[in-house]
Amino acid sequence: MADAPDDFRLLPPEGRSREELSQLLEPPPTFQPPPPEAAPRPQFSVADVLVVMVGVAVGLAGATWMRPDYFAAVMGLVTLLGLLGVHLYPPESHLGKLIWATIVMAYVMAVLTALLKPATA
Repeated sequence: MADAPDDFRLLPPEGRSREELSQLLEPPPTFQPPPPEAAPRPQFSVADVLVVMVGVAVGLAGATWMRPDYFAAVMGLVTLLGLLGVHLYPPESHLGKLIWATIVMAYVMAVLTALLKPATA
C-alpha cells in the first residue's frame, strides 16, 4: 500500500528553513564595548581645607605684619623660589601639590590685599 498512487507523499523541503532565513535577513549583533567609566569627582578632606585656609589667612594677615606692598613683594619672592623648587623637584604627593597651591594662593591674596587696601603713612 505504500506504493499506491493515491497515497500522499511528503517531499523534502525545497527552500531554506525559517532559522536559515532569519539568519540571512538579520545579521548577528555586533559587539559593543561598555562605555568608559566617568572620571571620579575630586574630593577634599578637612585637612585639605585647613591647609588652604592657612594660605588664605597668611595672605590676608600679612598686610598687618608689614606694609601690604612689602608683604606682597616678599610673598612674590617666596613664590619665585617655590617655583624654582617645583621646577627642579616636582611634587608628586597630594600634600606637596596642595602646599604649592597654598603658597601661590597666599601670594595672590597678598597682591589683592596690597591693591585693595588703602595706603597708610
